[in-house]
Amino acid sequence: MVRGSRLWSWLFVALVLFYLYAPILVIVVFSFTTSPRLSLPIEGLTLDWYGRAFADPLIPMALKNSAILATISAVGGGIAGAAFAFGLVMLRNGRLRASLLSISMLPAIVPLLVIGIALAVFFSTIALPQGLIGAAIGHVLVSLPFVILTMNARLESFDFSILEAARDLGATRFQAFRDITLPLIRPSVVGAALLAAALSLDEFVVTWFNIGSQQTVPTLVWGLMRRGIDPSINAIATLLLALLVCLVVASNLLNRRKS
Repeated sequence: MVRGSRLWSWLFVALVLFYLYAPILVIVVFSFTTSPRLSLPIEGLTLDWYGRAFADPLIPMALKNSAILATISAVGGGIAGAAFAFGLVMLRNGRLRASLLSISMLPAIVPLLVIGIALAVFFSTIALPQGLIGAAIGHVLVSLPFVILTMNARLESFDFSILEAARDLGATRFQAFRDITLPLIRPSVVGAALLAAALSLDEFVVTWFNIGSQQTVPTLVWGLMRRGIDPSINAIATLLLALLVCLVVASNLLNRRKS
């Protein structure tokens, strides 16, 4: 009886995983097909679609813009999120800390459509032209809650008594931060920054409302899909997927490192 229940549990889990990842698997498989039509059976395998994708001059420019936004999100979101989380754990008022943490989660709760429109209206009000600057601000805003959550979880177990000991031994606040705090939290900061970069590479809604005539990989793929789907789009999506997986895995590995 127990064995039968366990079998049904594993079967249910397998069905859920298949439901979640079957579309992604289809994209990856059809990025290597020789046929321009997305149909079965698969006639053969080739890498030509990857070459054709990069033959389009818009692709390298979109990749460059995506890399710029991901770097800004990693640096800006990582530093701001880590500083905010560090300030939170230093607060002695538990209610105030919980309130500030809840408020910082609002960008993750509010629909991205609302955030994108709000930023576009705000930038228009202050006469900031659409482009990478506005999109970068939006990407940092969207990634901040996840960076704060990651860093807050790490800092909750941080032993602040070692900082007090360093101060008692004559170290300044900067010296204590540079020689003790930063080396201990560096893996978590880097992991949170990589997570922010992954979120930036995948961001479409906020980008579309604020980037103007420039392109990132998600906005370019959306534009190409309006003319129809071919395996070169699958190739772009597969490369983006591989990069996102690498960033997320690296982020998780760094966050698991013990101080």
